Amino acid sequence: MDPQPDPTAPSRRPRRPGRRRDESRDEAILDAARELLVERGYENMTMDAVAERAGAGKATLYRRWSSKTQLTVDAITCHRYADLTADDIPDTGSLRGDLLSIRQVKHLRSDTEDLMTGLTAAIRDDPEVAAAFQRQFVEARTRLMRDLLGRAERRGEIPPGRDLDMIATVAPAMISYQKVTTGKPLDPEYLERLVDSVLVPLATAAPGAADDVRATADAGVAGR
Repeated sequence: MDPQPDPTAPSRRPRRPGRRRDESRDEAILDAARELLVERGYENMTMDAVAERAGAGKATLYRRWSSKTQLTVDAITCHRYADLTADDIPDTGSLRGDLLSIRQVKHLRSDTEDLMTGLTAAIRDDPEVAAAFQRQFVEARTRLMRDLLGRAERRGEIPPGRDLDMIATVAPAMISYQKVTTGKPLDPEYLERLVDSVLVPLATAAPGAADDVRATADAGVAGR
């Protein structure tokens, strides 16, 4: 026989499902956070300001992110730069052309570099934000550079035996230095000089000439 229910036991009502998270609201909040990081910088961005910009209640904001650090990390991580791959960059037939085409790709929104600048204080002071910046900006840029160098190598532009993994780190390092350390803008002239004076010679020059380029680049970094 089946056991009879205990009439003295408290009745248990089925739990009502919680309210489903509104992903469109999340995106509005993350967009607001990125806008304020660009406009005010991390130190002057507040949770209240983000809620007001997104048209969300503060309770909604704090249910999703308990601190400004967590919100900032998500705002960085969800930024679309990391989705960019070499397949998004037109094959111009030359390494120089490919590198100069990066900024024309629609995934690279104009506020990407400004967002980097807005994070300067947080990168310096908050290890969690610094780690997210490293993943989202530096590592993503390095992967893209490595893929474009590989494309150029397959075209025969790059001599065999060149350390492409090392070369791929040069542009992200110099761009991060320019934006985060000095706060200077990444104008088209600077990027073209970076491509023509450092990246293309370092990757494509004959072995002896490549050594000279490396020595010049090392001296330039040491002198900053």
